[in-house]
Amino acid sequence: MAQDLVVGIDAGTTRVKALAVDLSGRVVAQAAEPTPWVRSGAEAQMDPDELMEVVGNVLTQLTEDSAWTMQTRVIGIGVTSMAEAGVLVGPDGSAVAPAIAFHDPRGRVDLVKAAIDRETFHGHVGMRLNNKPSVAKILWLQDNVASSTGATMYLNIAEWIVHRLGGDPVAELSLVSRTGLFDVVDRVPWQATLDLVGDLLPDRITVAGEACGMATRVPSSMQGAVLTATGMDHQSAAFACGAATTGALFDSMGTAEAFLRFTPGPLSREELIRLSERDVAVLWSVIPDHVCVLGALVTGLSLERVRRLLGIESFGDRAALAEQAVAADRGQLRVNEVDHTGLSLVGVDDDASPAALWRASVMDLVAAGSDLLAFIEASSGPRRRTVLAGGWVHDAMVVHAKWEAIGDFEVSEVDEAGALGASMFAAIAAGAMARPAADARPVWPDAS
Repeated sequence: MAQDLVVGIDAGTTRVKALAVDLSGRVVAQAAEPTPWVRSGAEAQMDPDELMEVVGNVLTQLTEDSAWTMQTRVIGIGVTSMAEAGVLVGPDGSAVAPAIAFHDPRGRVDLVKAAIDRETFHGHVGMRLNNKPSVAKILWLQDNVASSTGATMYLNIAEWIVHRLGGDPVAELSLVSRTGLFDVVDRVPWQATLDLVGDLLPDRITVAGEACGMATRVPSSMQGAVLTATGMDHQSAAFACGAATTGALFDSMGTAEAFLRFTPGPLSREELIRLSERDVAVLWSVIPDHVCVLGALVTGLSLERVRRLLGIESFGDRAALAEQAVAADRGQLRVNEVDHTGLSLVGVDDDASPAALWRASVMDLVAAGSDLLAFIEASSGPRRRTVLAGGWVHDAMVVHAKWEAIGDFEVSEVDEAGALGASMFAAIAAGAMARPAADARPVWPDAS
């Protein structure tokens, strides 16, 4: 039987994932391969052409699934990715330098600081002035990789994949907002940082779900599919979970905990400065004419460290520990000084127990998130609904602590939410799904 499908690709930090989805929202096939980083200590980079080989592999694996038939036709392909990682492209469309990971410490932020003062940067870019914005990594590449000086364009990872699959070179709004090359108040390229690296942004700026050409470098059943760059992976995941709506909070609890608030934009430069000082970013959203206020903590990473310390490995033991923690007395146990390098514990006395330690760890880490959320929401308007997603929603103690900290919320059980969101935007780009209103959730056209 003939079937029309859409494909969503999520080029993430750990894996490149792909889903093939029918127009009722049913996942027909899926595939994944590791993201091809080459690591050296804290440094991580990859060959953009090797990334495209991985993308080609996962697309081919989709077509080899038993559910794929001769009548299968892909009508749209959407691509989401991590932000702050991208590709310098030469005049012939090829990559001229490696892509550096967003968490890589390399960057020439000193050159940015010498040219632009901190408040001016924060008030235009909506990000803290450090090595994370792409501009710092581009400057490092231009200083250290001779071929990079021949670049004529910079594409974020999702934009690079779309272009290499046959699409147009575009700057998708939520991703270009994370480069440091874009004024997120006026919604235009920012000349102050372009003067440092060169005029590297594509001429065309798009929003997730906007058609960016037709796929040509794909398996035969995907030839002619409409391509779209679907933005930053956290936002694509929020869209799939029905949480990329006006007034919504999306609380994604994976290795990092990300808080995403969606509100009409733009925000004022004064608000951008206030938020950036606490490393809270403002970027344009996958919802047209809205911004996303994004804050992140290492909640999941810290909880995983505590769990390993306790020797808890199996899913059964994890569930039992969480249930015991809900009823435990934390005693004097407290978690202090949390960052990406680790955390410290105080109050470990003779009454301390694994359940008490788990309760204390969860409660204190969730409380830190609640403080950050209150800071974020001072500029985001009233919250209408909250959606909690990610692996930690299966821990009873985490759910208990979240209820106490932020009140009512919905739990999303969507798997591979980033790729699923990308497939939804592919359906929008192909004209098969209506773009939802800013306060509504997406609905598959054939959903029963």
